[in-house]
Amino acid sequence: MRAQRRRFLPSFLLFVTGCSAASAHRVEPEEPPIAVAVTTAAVEPIEVVHRASGTVRGRATAVLSSRTTGYVRAVDVRAGDLVKAGQVLATLEAHDVEASARRARAGLEQSLASKAEAEGALAASKTEALLARTTRDRIAKLFQGNAVSAQELDDAEARSRAAAAQEEMARARGEAARHRIEQAKAEIGEVSALLGYSRITAPFTGRVIERHIDPGNLAAPGAPLLVVEEEGLLRVEASVPESRAGALSIGESVDVSVESSKGPLRGKISEIVPTIDVVSRAFLVKVDLEGDVRALRPGMFARASFPVGSRKGLVVPSTAVTAAGALDRVFVVDGDRARLRMITLGESQGERIEVLSGLVPGERVATSPAALRDGARVTVGGMP
Repeated sequence: MRAQRRRFLPSFLLFVTGCSAASAHRVEPEEPPIAVAVTTAAVEPIEVVHRASGTVRGRATAVLSSRTTGYVRAVDVRAGDLVKAGQVLATLEAHDVEASARRARAGLEQSLASKAEAEGALAASKTEALLARTTRDRIAKLFQGNAVSAQELDDAEARSRAAAAQEEMARARGEAARHRIEQAKAEIGEVSALLGYSRITAPFTGRVIERHIDPGNLAAPGAPLLVVEEEGLLRVEASVPESRAGALSIGESVDVSVESSKGPLRGKISEIVPTIDVVSRAFLVKVDLEGDVRALRPGMFARASFPVGSRKGLVVPSTAVTAAGALDRVFVVDGDRARLRMITLGESQGERIEVLSGLVPGERVATSPAALRDGARVTVGGMP
């Protein structure tokens, strides 16, 4: 039995050795090449931007205050309410002004009555004066024919002069009545203005963003009561260091990002406040937003990217870059192979992005790297 095992063992070893040799010479079929589009990494001008934090605000902001002293009778709005131009937002007590208004209206009515009386008296005096002149003229003719005495002529002259004087007095009373009417109207206008001061109204259509009063509070001239911002027209106010002052100009386009916005926004610099803050050494720049800003609200946080110059940099299309965790990578086409390359990115330039390290100018990178892996065979299918 042992002899048989010895004869069988060499044959088994020979069989195993033959199988191993056949496996070593077997060649796996190579995958077909992947068609890719490529572009060349090139040095191009890159826009240098300064990113500043800012706040979304209405283009028009009104701090409403009282022009007179009085207790607050009612407040009809709260912070966040939409209001229309001319809408009454709060009312102050104005008992003394209301009493003055009643006196002014009574004075106007009295002046109107005096005017009517003066007009009636003037009409009567005109009639009397006309009759006196006619009588005097008739008596004067009779006196020339020696039909009446000189005394009768003198009496007619006196009555005519008296009637003329009465007419002038009636006319003067009418003028005085008209002046009193004008004065009463002016008093009513003044009192109406004072009554208007007791009503705090919205200067434009917008939203109440601050409320500093409640019914019963004492309002004083100049003390802020409500703050209203114009609705629909928004801007971003950002602080920019004084070192960037010379690089900005009115009307320049600015990219703005707000977290609640569906996408990037554009705006234009509308105002550069020349006053420098002595603490931050920065000045305020106002950027009027363009496009659909209905999702934004005053007070939101925003970032504004101000163009402040340009420089040279190596750029590739953004589509050529893929992320693997915290790392960024591209596939460099070397001959007929795709080689994975880790890179460091810089500023985004629209559809292109700056590469700080990991690439050199002139290298070809795949612009459609989704299906690639390191070492994969590729064939160039076209340029982007």
